[in-house]
Amino acid sequence: MKIKRTRHLLPTVFLIISCGPCIALAAQPPAAPSPTPQQTLRTPSAIMQPAIETLRQTIWILRPEKWKASDAIRQETSANIDSIHRDLTNTLPSLLTAADQTPDSVSRMLPAYRNIEALYDVLLRVTEAGRLSAPRDQAVTLQRALAGLEGGRRAFAEQMQSAAVAHDQQLRSLEAAARAAPRAVVATPAPCPPAPHTKKRRTTSKTVRKPMHPSTSKTTGTASH
Repeated sequence: MKIKRTRHLLPTVFLIISCGPCIALAAQPPAAPSPTPQQTLRTPSAIMQPAIETLRQTIWILRPEKWKASDAIRQETSANIDSIHRDLTNTLPSLLTAADQTPDSVSRMLPAYRNIEALYDVLLRVTEAGRLSAPRDQAVTLQRALAGLEGGRRAFAEQMQSAAVAHDQQLRSLEAAARAAPRAVVATPAPCPPAPHTKKRRTTSKTVRKPMHPSTSKTTGTASH
């Protein structure tokens, strides 16, 4: 009977042993999801390159001296076009190169963004003057260049805002981690043990009496005989 009972228990024991790892795995908490990789930021040059190329091609075909406008408007428009050309050649490329080094830094991107803002304002004045007095093909080309620069400027501003938000979140995480971290206990140095007190022996000055030497010049009374 004992053997039969042991045989009946063998499948149950085997089932418990075989299912033990499954039960242990089921009891474990689910693993935390791995963080998603950070989205690669586009460089400011890559954002602005299409708009800059369109603007360069546009200013080469403009002929403000032939527009149906006053001499003052034609001269002002020519000066604005020269200003745009100088900015695209000398100023803006270096600012974009500096911003490309750290595309997640608002302080590095801000000078280039301000320059693009000023460039947009100048192009807007040229476009308004062309809409009133330029031939249709030049006016349409100016409208297209202005829309492209507006789109690049908006994308640039959105990336700057994303960089600012990411920087703010990182700063808050560091502050929270600093508050949660246990404060380091500053070990106070042990006080120095007092120096052993040594009793000074009193030195009694003894008066040393000098021996009396007999005087060689002692005068003694002689008895008269």
